[in-house]
Formats: sequence, C-alpha cells, structure tokens
Amino acid sequence: MPTPTVPRLLVVSAGTANSLLPSIHEVARRVWPEIDVLTGSVSPTPAAGASAGRALGRLLDEVRPDLVLSTHPVATAGLAWLRRYRGFGLPTASWDPATGPAELERAIHRLATTPPRPGPRALPASDALFAHVDTPDVPQHVGTVLVFEPGPVPTIDHTATMLTSVPGSLGRLLPATATRPARWEPVPGRPASANVDAVTAVDLESAVDGFFSVPLRAEHAVSAARIVTGLADGRSALLVKLHHALGDGMTVLQALLSDTDDAEKLPWASRPAVPMGGGGAPGLRAGLRPVLSGLWRLAAAGRAPHVTTDGPVPDARRHHSLGLLPGRAVRSGARAAGVAAADYVLAAFAQAWHDVGRDPGDRFRLMVPWSVRGTDSLRVAGNHTGAVSVDLPVGPMDFAVRVRRVAEALRSRTETGVPEAANLVVQALGVLPPPLHRAAARCVYRGDWFNAVGTVMPGPRREVRWHGAVMSGAYPVLALAPGTGLAWGALTWGPWIAVCVTARADLSDVADAVTARMADLVAGAPVRELP
Repeated sequence: MPTPTVPRLLVVSAGTANSLLPSIHEVARRVWPEIDVLTGSVSPTPAAGASAGRALGRLLDEVRPDLVLSTHPVATAGLAWLRRYRGFGLPTASWDPATGPAELERAIHRLATTPPRPGPRALPASDALFAHVDTPDVPQHVGTVLVFEPGPVPTIDHTATMLTSVPGSLGRLLPATATRPARWEPVPGRPASANVDAVTAVDLESAVDGFFSVPLRAEHAVSAARIVTGLADGRSALLVKLHHALGDGMTVLQALLSDTDDAEKLPWASRPAVPMGGGGAPGLRAGLRPVLSGLWRLAAAGRAPHVTTDGPVPDARRHHSLGLLPGRAVRSGARAAGVAAADYVLAAFAQAWHDVGRDPGDRFRLMVPWSVRGTDSLRVAGNHTGAVSVDLPVGPMDFAVRVRRVAEALRSRTETGVPEAANLVVQALGVLPPPLHRAAARCVYRGDWFNAVGTVMPGPRREVRWHGAVMSGAYPVLALAPGTGLAWGALTWGPWIAVCVTARADLSDVADAVTARMADLVAGAPVRELP
C-alpha cells in the first residue's frame, strides 16, 4: 500500500509501453527518491475523448496512482474528460517525448507542485439514491463511534486527517434539478479541522445521541467529527458521521483502518478512492438467469408487515443503544448451529425482537445491505451494495430453530440473485430524468417495503492503535429509512461484536431492550419455547 512519502507515478502512453520509462524514472527520483513508477496505455485511436477517458478510468481504478504523467495526446484527452465528467483531481502533467529532457523536467516539476484538485461530479445512481431520500427529519448519515482506552486522547489534527481519508468528505452535495442530476462538488479553502469539534461528557450514549441527532446540511457539509473526553471510565471517544452518498459501510471501514498505526497489517486497510472507471452494472456479473430469478423474488416479496416501530419520522432526534456481544460466544454458537456468524447475530436480533414483545406478528422484514463489490471495486469509495430484504421469523419458537430458519431465509435471497437484481434496479433508475429518478428513489427506499435496516460487518480481530491510542471499540451507526423507526449495525472489533441500535427518540426503550436482550442471548442459555 502506498504511503504519502512513497508516491505511485503512472506513466500513460498510447498503443505501446513507453520506451522512455528509464529516463522518466531517473528524473522523478530526483524529486521522490523512493518513487514507484508504473506504466499503462490506452488505445491510440479512440472515437472520442470519452472512450479514452473510460479506458483510462478503469486503469486508474486498478493502479490507484498518486500522480499521472501523460506521454500521448490521446491519454491527455482522456484525463481531461475524466476531470470534466468524473471529478478526477490527481496531479497530472503532459509530456511529448519529442520535446526532450528539458520539458520532462518541467513536467515532473509541475507534478511536484500541483496539489490534488477534485472537481464537481455527478453522483452515480447508487450514491444519488441517498441524496434523493435525505430530508431534515430523516438525514441519511452513516458513521461510527470509536472508543479509546485511557491514555493518548484524539486530537483535532489527527481527527481531521482521518476524516479526509474518505473521498469527498470536505465537499458538499447539490440536489437534483429538473435538468441536472444530484452532484458532489468541492468546497475550496475549507480545512478539514473546520468539521471537527471537541466536548466533555460523562456518559457516552448521551454524547452519541446529541451528535447524531443534529443533521448535516448536505448543501454545506457532508461530514463531521466530534472528540469526546471526560467519560466516567477514563476513556475517550471519537464520533464520525458522513453522508451516505459518500459511501457504504465498507468505504467507512477502509477509510478508518487506513489511518491506523499498523494499517499495513489489517485487512481492508486501504484508503478508498472515487471510482473513475464508471463501475458498470455489478448486478450483471452473476449472469442473466440469477438476475431474472432475483428480479422475480423482488417483485413477489410485496409490502412489509406492519410493526409498531413503523410510521412517519417526526424529527431528527435519535437514540443510540450501544452493546457488546462476545465474539467467541457468537462464533461458537454459529458453529454449533452450522451457520455463519452473521446469521447467528441476525437470529439474535429476531429473538430479541420477539422477547421484547412489542408485536404479535410472526414476521419482521429486515433490509440487509449486501456487498456486490468485485475485484474492480473492492477498494473504491461509494455504495456497492444490493438490498436483501429478509423476513425474519419472530414468532414463538426455540432459538435453535430460529437460527436455522434465519440462515435459510437469508440464503434463499443471497444465493438466488436478489442482491445483484436489487443493485441492477438501482442502476436502472439512474437513467431516468432527475425528477423521475428522485421520485423513484423515494418510492423504493421507504418503510412500505421493510421494517428496518440492519447489517453485520466483518472487522479486525486484533488490537488496533491510532496515534498510540488503543482503539478498543467501533460501533457502526446506521441511518433510519423514511417511514421506519429502527436501524442497527454490528461490527466485529477485537474480541467483541459491537452493536448499535438506532431508533427514533420516542422509541428509546425499544432500542435499549433489544440491545440488552441480544447481549443476554449470546452470553446466556438457549431460549426454548413452544410454538
């Protein structure tokens, strides 16, 4: 993984590899002694700059350079197209080999003195969905609560650096108009520290509620962070929220881990980048038959059952219930049941919902974000998921039976093309005119079709340090969907699986009861009930 002191320079030619690579390497090393110089090429005869731009975008997604040197007019035209239409902002320079070494020196000097300057870009359909459904009462924020053991305290400068590891975090969102799609654009001159503040609080959950209950004004800022000190147990915390249009949970996790002290030893710890290759249609990778099967299952699912937490969300006030599940107990229970650990956590939520006893029904539809990332999008920013709606069995039954039924229900969706079909639908909506796209997004992403959003994510199972501080916990914070009063996320972190249940402020007792019951279930004896 590259570091800020060892840049990756991509030399782009057309048709054949650049035979002048040794000369370029020699000149570049005078500025960056440890520079990594790579080569790539595009077709020398594209029909237009767009063709070169798309080809170059795919190359950039694969190589992930820090600097780009073009040695052919076609490559230069491709870079210009990416800058105009996809917000490409890496330092670039052009050099015609016929002009000799003096011009090469000048080109390398331009690279060394040009800062990154991302430009405005239209949001891809999967990101624009969250811009379209965002409202002051139902803000579409994702985030995390990072907890540090007593010792070094996060600083504003360190926090600002972490915040900037998420591409686009210092910009703003412009809503769609009658003729223009929703867009992201930079805010020149805004320092990252302007989005960070610090408070003193004794109780962590109260501090979390206060921070996440204040919506971001996306037309002005799409990220914020708060340092919390003075907690009763001597620990400190860092709260981070980002607009969901910037990325999914994997984007947030990669950005978070990429800034830790031992990032090179952690899976997924690669700073995400805005995709330049366009992404295509991930749903079609599975083939036509699975997609058709998934589309049929999506259409046949119908409306979600009504539960007591459904209904209009009156304002942005939220309550967040934080809990820890012992990871070893979860994995042990999952192995005994012959299911995945994520299935076991989903079943614990279903059992907890039943035990809390707020609904007499036997179904609870959970919308589970499911990654459709491929090798070309594994480490790029943005939302690369397909929604999987799963009807969790919440009627009376043995917990062991519930675990098996939850696993079967999830497999019946994920193994039959539903994630890919859902992603394909989202991509297809993006070709609609902006007003219709906005209306369609608000139609499909609301409580009529599911009762809550919930997800279980993998994370590091080893100790994580950040600027010397032990990061002992990380709770994923999810946004409510319009018409739903509940959302929850679970993330493996060290020996624990950290759970955060988010609810409308008037449903705080439900969130607390569900979180506590999930912890009791994992640590306690199996639940046995007669049907």
